[in-house]
Amino acid sequence: MSFEILKNDAFAIPDLDQGVPISKRSEARQRVLLRAQLHAVNRQAEVDISDISRSGLRGSTDIALCVDQTVFISLDDITHCSGTVRWTQDSRFGVKFDQLLDMLPTASQTDIGNMPDHQARMPRVTTQLKAKISLCNWSCSAKIRNVSKSGMMVETNAPLIANEQLFINLSNGKILTADVRWVEGDRVGIQLASPVSILQFTYGALQ
Repeated sequence: MSFEILKNDAFAIPDLDQGVPISKRSEARQRVLLRAQLHAVNRQAEVDISDISRSGLRGSTDIALCVDQTVFISLDDITHCSGTVRWTQDSRFGVKFDQLLDMLPTASQTDIGNMPDHQARMPRVTTQLKAKISLCNWSCSAKIRNVSKSGMMVETNAPLIANEQLFINLSNGKILTADVRWVEGDRVGIQLASPVSILQFTYGALQ
């Protein structure tokens, strides 16, 4: 998210903290108004990754996947990347990431084959990596009203419940993992799985 985008999304905010018990706050929060997409985790499973590139991966898993389904992949159980299932065959599947990964080479190479639709693609690395795949059965837009390094309050019409696990897909492409702590009407208290810098969060960097 650029600073210009943030300026367009941030403005004077009414006092939405009124009525929220202080006991629900473990840290001071800074008011913001950022837009995000909430994804409720429905199911998780282990994945064996056979090859991976900056733009996608091929792997196998025990759970059934569908073409065009949104999934979240994690190699470390901390950071996640989102992607779309492009093909499935028995337990095997291919995913195209929503954003290029940073860890692999940027140069592309030609995928030489007999099919007319073969195109240039990122170089792939053969691996025996273990990962975790998460499925989300629905998503909903949200407004982030305030943040601390370990939590936030959001406004959303999503039917969330306490202790539900979420992915928070920010408008700058960053993905945060979190748990729902409380729900009061359209306001939801969220605890982040990993701490974030308030300054970075406010200015949309989150690097």
